[in-house]
Amino acid sequence: MQEKPLQGAQELLCMNAEKVYDWVILQQELNQTATAAALGVLPIDPCDPTVSGLTTTCYLVDPVTGNQLPPNAEIPVTEVGEREDREFVVNGSLVTLQRVSFIKTLNVVVEFSGIAGTTPFVVTSDAIEVEIPESVYLCAPDGTRLIVRVSDVDCSVNVNCVGGALESVDIFLNVCQSVQSVADVTLELVADFCQPRDILVEQCPTPTIPPQCPVVFPGVVGNGTNNNDNDNE
Repeated sequence: MQEKPLQGAQELLCMNAEKVYDWVILQQELNQTATAAALGVLPIDPCDPTVSGLTTTCYLVDPVTGNQLPPNAEIPVTEVGEREDREFVVNGSLVTLQRVSFIKTLNVVVEFSGIAGTTPFVVTSDAIEVEIPESVYLCAPDGTRLIVRVSDVDCSVNVNCVGGALESVDIFLNVCQSVQSVADVTLELVADFCQPRDILVEQCPTPTIPPQCPVVFPGVVGNGTNNNDNDNE
């Protein structure tokens, strides 16, 4: 039995979705020093006198996979303390917001590259866990939860060498994050059902004929008279 297409048919639907109660963008700067031991065992010491052309960079990674975080990646946060109600006057109206305090956990990897003697190298450190406390006023009543995503990150490193050996690195981190308070809701709405698109297939082109030169041959003019007739007048 073949089902009839639902194109154009509408139905009252109930759908589960996340309702966003509030949404802000926060910026946080962090300066932290990590010892050489915290970086793990590096196969090449970036401070060795034989190393030249040293460059350093750093980036955030997923603590589970170790892969670099993609844009807009969600990061884990832990709320601390109770949410406190505070009243604010916004656009002439009195509103009650909640003071939400949380700690976000970031994992930073430092990458060193250069030339050891005559051999190019790229080495990366172990992930360094960084905890950053935050506090923000949100519309976040009981029953809502926080979702924090990294919207932009800028990371730089300063290498500290002592006696030709790596002693520590200074990490400078500037993170912009999207902070939302959300809750699961069920929505009722009237909507069309979606249909799959048609499959794209190659088709044989329509036969074409070479371009013609009607002005030259057969030389028909606007009144239907042949050019040769005009020449005989």
